[in-house]
Amino acid sequence: MPGRRTLAVAALLAASALCVALLELRVHETGSSYYRFLIWNLTLAWVPFVLAVGAYARARRRVDAFVWLLLVPWLLFFPNAPYLLTDFIHLDEGPAPLWYDALMLSAFAWTGLMLGFASLYLVQMILRRAAGEAAAWVGALGALGLASVGVYIGRFIRFNSWDALLHPLAVADVVRDQLGSVPLRAAEGFVALTTFLAVGYLIVYSFADLRLELDPD
Repeated sequence: MPGRRTLAVAALLAASALCVALLELRVHETGSSYYRFLIWNLTLAWVPFVLAVGAYARARRRVDAFVWLLLVPWLLFFPNAPYLLTDFIHLDEGPAPLWYDALMLSAFAWTGLMLGFASLYLVQMILRRAAGEAAAWVGALGALGLASVGVYIGRFIRFNSWDALLHPLAVADVVRDQLGSVPLRAAEGFVALTTFLAVGYLIVYSFADLRLELDPD
């Protein structure tokens, strides 16, 4: 329904505006613009959502080559959404109260997650129409696993989605070498993050088509 889709986008915009407002209030009160990088990270989290919306709009008419062309950059940018979870690494005592910084980082993190989950839901609907229910779930869970690897690459190898688009072969070589020497603890981290994302997505998915009605007495 158009009304529900509009409400969903408006809610995501409102959440993003709240994030920016919390950050700007911190800048105003402390004079420190240290966390301004969060706005760029949040902007990158919007990219997969916009791509998914475009692909979904096209797929409602037909699933053609243009849809798959949009899903390639979607997959590359998708890790930017859960990447915001790792920005808690910057949480430390500073000019603002610790609880406020934790609240602000949480706002950015869950807004990024919701953008990612919303985009994944749209992509899963496309896959379901093109290949069936089972293939759609395999694709969705596979995307979450790849997102976990992408978060690791972005946080610790320091590549981003633009690098993968502009220099795919060079990035692939470095990533292959780096992942080949990933310690067991990092591999456990992949599993933990993938599980966290999968459980979170299943909760969001379970409510996506839920209809709650009160029967008249």
